[in-house]
Amino acid sequence: MTVTDLYQGMSDFYNAFVQRNRDYQAIATDLIDLFGDGQTILDVGIGTGLLVEQILHLRPNLRIVGVDTSASLLEQAEECLGSQVELYCEDISNLSVDKLFDIAYSRGGAWALVNDGDHVLLASHILDLATLERSFERVAAHLCDGGRLIIISSNSNHTKQEQLDDNIVFERKITQKRVDDEQYLILDYHCYHQKELVGQQQVKMRLVDLESVEKMLEAVGLISISNHESEYHVYEKRSC
Repeated sequence: MTVTDLYQGMSDFYNAFVQRNRDYQAIATDLIDLFGDGQTILDVGIGTGLLVEQILHLRPNLRIVGVDTSASLLEQAEECLGSQVELYCEDISNLSVDKLFDIAYSRGGAWALVNDGDHVLLASHILDLATLERSFERVAAHLCDGGRLIIISSNSNHTKQEQLDDNIVFERKITQKRVDDEQYLILDYHCYHQKELVGQQQVKMRLVDLESVEKMLEAVGLISISNHESEYHVYEKRSC
């Protein structure tokens, strides 16, 4: 099966932008607390590995597997992490590795939570609801009994422009669209060098209300155990 690389057109500039907009050390510290005694970790949408790098700095003995659909970002993750982490270029809705995990988490890879001002919504690169449900089923199938899925809130649902090094300007424009009662985020990325366009990419994400998402999760045995006001929504695997 061919995996679509959503970030090929912006991968050269990805790290410089996200490092200015995400405190990976703080996120890693929070996740370590949530991991508890968990030792085997699945990163759903590992990207270039910046978050995992910080996690391993805090707990180097963790055994981490990273999955992403972007070969261009995974190349950078391999450079960053070396042999410390197993990497798979694979669609999470078709995940099949011979491993069980104590913890799975996602922050904007396959899924993230965003706040539109009135509601908490799931934003997902997976556009089809049946495929989204299957992605949850595949993750649940790879969690140990009592294992946990953590979906993290994201701040990437607003327009942003950053001046990077080497006179590079990185711009992210966000628009929200509704098509046949379905909601989408459209993320347009542009990189300029001295006002000349040197990279661009468009990413489309499906928005789904949290209540519907949690019904899908419950159907595969993943039950919410966290406060919905938290940035970290935690779901525990229980027998269906």
